[in-house]
Amino acid sequence: MELILQAAAQYFYNTIKNSSIAMSNLIGPVEQMALANHPIKGLYFTFVGTPQSLGITIISYVDKLRITIRMEKGFMDPQKFNSCIETAFEMIFTATVQNAPLSN
Repeated sequence: MELILQAAAQYFYNTIKNSSIAMSNLIGPVEQMALANHPIKGLYFTFVGTPQSLGITIISYVDKLRITIRMEKGFMDPQKFNSCIETAFEMIFTATVQNAPLSN
């Protein structure tokens, strides 16, 4: 079994080692989870140990979309990147609201 896991890890690493960005999405639970009877308010995931300078992971949890962005230090200006992401989300939201079908 260990040999299979090592082969899978090597295949995964060889596939992504020449890329500078990685994106992944995951459908999360639709009902709230609890740990030791304490409700979990949020759920995020990201990759560690990958060679990408930028990693974006997306997960839904209890009908809320969670986006995690991991960036290598010094890869780009974080304030400028944040501004670009916020502008893109505003543009997507505006386009969605303007093109939404009217309810009866």
